[in-house]
Amino acid sequence: MPDQTDPSVNDQTEDSSRTLGEFRLLRKLGQGGMAEVWLAEQTSLERRVALKLLKQELMQDQKYVARFQREASSAGGLNHPNIVQVHMVGEEGGQHYIAQEYVKGVTLRQYLKTKGPLELPVALHVMRQVASALKAASDAGIVHRDIKPENIMMTRKGDVKVADFGLAQLYGDGEGVDITQEGMTVGTPLYMSPEQVHGAHVDPRSDIYSFGVTCYHMLTGRPPFEGPTAMSIAVKHVQEPARPLGNARPDLPREFTAIVDHMLQKKPEDRYQNAEELLADVRRIQKTVRGGGRGDEAGLVSLESVAGRHVATGRAAGRRGFVLLAMIFLLAAVGGAGVGWATRPADPRDSEAAPQTGSIKRFDTAREQYVHAMLLANNADAFQAVIDRWDPQSDRVWIRRAQEQLLLLTLKERHRWSEAERLIKTLASFEKENPRYLAESLAAKAALRAYQGKHGESRNILQSQLDTSRRDLLPERSPFRRLTSEALDLNHQDLNRAAD
Repeated sequence: MPDQTDPSVNDQTEDSSRTLGEFRLLRKLGQGGMAEVWLAEQTSLERRVALKLLKQELMQDQKYVARFQREASSAGGLNHPNIVQVHMVGEEGGQHYIAQEYVKGVTLRQYLKTKGPLELPVALHVMRQVASALKAASDAGIVHRDIKPENIMMTRKGDVKVADFGLAQLYGDGEGVDITQEGMTVGTPLYMSPEQVHGAHVDPRSDIYSFGVTCYHMLTGRPPFEGPTAMSIAVKHVQEPARPLGNARPDLPREFTAIVDHMLQKKPEDRYQNAEELLADVRRIQKTVRGGGRGDEAGLVSLESVAGRHVATGRAAGRRGFVLLAMIFLLAAVGGAGVGWATRPADPRDSEAAPQTGSIKRFDTAREQYVHAMLLANNADAFQAVIDRWDPQSDRVWIRRAQEQLLLLTLKERHRWSEAERLIKTLASFEKENPRYLAESLAAKAALRAYQGKHGESRNILQSQLDTSRRDLLPERSPFRRLTSEALDLNHQDLNRAAD
């Protein structure tokens, strides 16, 4: 199915006065192999909906139509904050359609394309909400059957919603999917469970596998299996073990990566047996992170000092060692700065739409406030809210991270360079807390001078102030380390121009 996106994000702005029963079509939002998606006004209720118009060639088989209507209507009974609500299923003049909740936001795929792999707090935020949606669907006897980044919506408020339950499979029917069937897209096998590849019976554990593939993608930037054809990818899902997530993301704690690895087991009986078990583990880890958010980063234990353990099942993964795990999560989150995507140029649309600090929703903890800011992406006011609203001592870790984010955002906007200068000085003043902050400030200053065309100053900072010992304080994945590389490249280009 096509993405449902905010028209401000989608380039398609086709207007139309076309009507379909009580729906007035306003703007085409997107299209895919099975349907077109339109923003429409439901005139009887004076509300906007996303109207999915299914292609006529898929509706020639009346058995298919009947099954589609039955399943979509069943999905309409799902009422959950993390599920895109199906309002109604209907037919008008031979055109079958689904009217569903209109979500202002972007898909997880679009978010990943712009921001890159997610850091731990944001990933947990997404995982908890999707797992909650899968639990609600499973309780209603519904398997989604097509969990993938395109079907996970992220709103401007930071909410996560799973879309396209209107095309889900009622697993009581015992019908499977064959990758050779007509209408199967090449992209779908990237997230398909082994039992789906075989065309075997699927149940909620199939969605858990597909969500595991999605989690792997959102944490590494690519799915665990890729190939030139749908068949080659599908075969890998059946035959090849996925590369352990911890190998691709060694900065993440093994207790966390084991959860994703457990979701990706080939046999359904070896995975989480239901979404409730998965949700319990995700919530437990979130609680641990939240509890550790007020700790001091000094003297944290090394990840290598903790023996890795595989999560046998969600319920069986006990609480032992979670006090120590809180410190490990904090090390992973703070040590890597958690801002890998923030060095990218800001989207002008985000700047224009950014609310004032006072309008930013207030959360119960600084950590939740920070995660909310991360989900809003390039919104400086959201990060400023973390700094302004929370205690400089007890919430210092999250305030520092917000200050890092602000600095990275202001560096890329010429009209905010004076603010970047101030933030650089502020970050440098935290050297006694952690020498890494001084290294970050120097990297940012070198980059800023290079952006400003002051290449001599930039070279001096990189050569005399940001020496090898200080540069080694910047983690390999840190965006501040990438700033040094960018400054070096710009300075080198300046020297080449001078030579010419």
